[in-house]
Amino acid sequence: MNYQSISQTMNFKSIALTLLTVSIASVFGSTAAQAASLSVLADGLDNPRNFDFDSEGNIYLTTSGRGGDGNDGRCVPSPSSQFIPLCAGNTGSLLKIGTDGSTSTVIPDLASLALTPFGEQAAGPADFKFDSKGNAYLLMGYAGDPSTSGPILQTPTLGKLYEVDLDNGALGREVADFAQYEVENNPDGTDIITNPYAMTIKDDTAFVVDGGANVIWKTALETGGIQDVEAFPILPVDQSELEFPSFEPPGEIPDSPGLPAAPGGQGSEDAPSGPPGPPPGVEGEETSQDFPITFQSVPTGIVENPDGDFTVAEYSYFPYPEGRARLYSVDSDLNIEETITNGGDGFTQLTGTAYDEEGNLYVLQHMNTSEWKNILQGGEVIGDISSSIIKVAADGTRETIWNGNGLEAASGLTYRDGALYTANRARLAEQGQLVKISLDGGSNNSGSTKVPEPASIIGLVGFVAAGAASKYGKKRKHQEQELEEILDKVEVIS
Repeated sequence: MNYQSISQTMNFKSIALTLLTVSIASVFGSTAAQAASLSVLADGLDNPRNFDFDSEGNIYLTTSGRGGDGNDGRCVPSPSSQFIPLCAGNTGSLLKIGTDGSTSTVIPDLASLALTPFGEQAAGPADFKFDSKGNAYLLMGYAGDPSTSGPILQTPTLGKLYEVDLDNGALGREVADFAQYEVENNPDGTDIITNPYAMTIKDDTAFVVDGGANVIWKTALETGGIQDVEAFPILPVDQSELEFPSFEPPGEIPDSPGLPAAPGGQGSEDAPSGPPGPPPGVEGEETSQDFPITFQSVPTGIVENPDGDFTVAEYSYFPYPEGRARLYSVDSDLNIEETITNGGDGFTQLTGTAYDEEGNLYVLQHMNTSEWKNILQGGEVIGDISSSIIKVAADGTRETIWNGNGLEAASGLTYRDGALYTANRARLAEQGQLVKISLDGGSNNSGSTKVPEPASIIGLVGFVAAGAASKYGKKRKHQEQELEEILDKVEVIS
């Protein structure tokens, strides 16, 4: 996925969230809103990602692992973080979280890539789904150029879809090789990068969104292979409308074979030097910042909608402008239509989408503001990395279901029996969680705060509310005073 780096030491304190209940009305208005509660189902995970339920209610969760330590030389430059080594290891897994609360490992030691030395932003086991017959399938991410990194990383299972043998805890038949197809065909015509990130299964066909190749894949599960592929549209935006970071890359990154020299380092003689230029489709030769610009879609979430088509959510492109992330409707023939315009009524950095039984759409914002504002290149957290979940009714009315309050850098979203499930701290090693957000009161609760289009006010209120949450490594102080200040601001803008 096209994330920025979080690779410096982060002394995050573990937040005990056995059951956190928050009144949404305390932030979004004086009317009593429905009470939602967040509970942690699994903790201490390495980059948890997408998941599915079996017929008995057990959850099968992918964890992308923490990569490797780089001592074996299996490292390449990260495609999204300058100078930060992306190293391979066998630290990914498929977990089972039982209805009794137990957690067990179904398949250990799966391939994983992550930024060293702290194991953030991993790519590896990315999604798991059952088909209607109960057959299980595991999607493996990649986050790199298979044509150049493959021989170095030695991770042949990455970038593929597999059938899974749950009885023996092993990968089974290879269904599709997205990485090789990207190398040979490059469907979107931009850079050669693949990262299958999420999927859904309809009948006997898997539909996979790829945040590296910027496409949706269609593959027949029984016969295997890739049936069809379609690229998501590049979003034309004048660079004058974009806001860019002004910080410099980190200065102390260890040199690794085949990597560009770190600032002040030696590096290899054959390694490229200097920042990459803008990719195809971007006007201008370079920006004033040492960061690449890409207007690619970066799709990260997919779900079947009530009409039988699919809703796809995108993370958007660097520098991840707020309000620019889009939703798409895609039919079974891969015809793509944008359903949310790219103006002020858009979203920010989406990583999940789900529908309830009444047809309401829920979308997950990985962070509420552009991630570079919150995390420096190299990993130092300088802002609020709170996530939020927003419900979109059929008439376009939006309601923020959850904002911050322990939900941070989340990814993947599933609705089941009146509750939402998501992987919390999904880009962190040893700190990831699977959480459940119970929607007590349901969608018929008349006290829920609703905001008509456009949703710019929701974005502002959400940002103000997020500021009330304590940052990592610090205890929240003067909570009552902060809440009063937030309510004063909400009153002013309302």
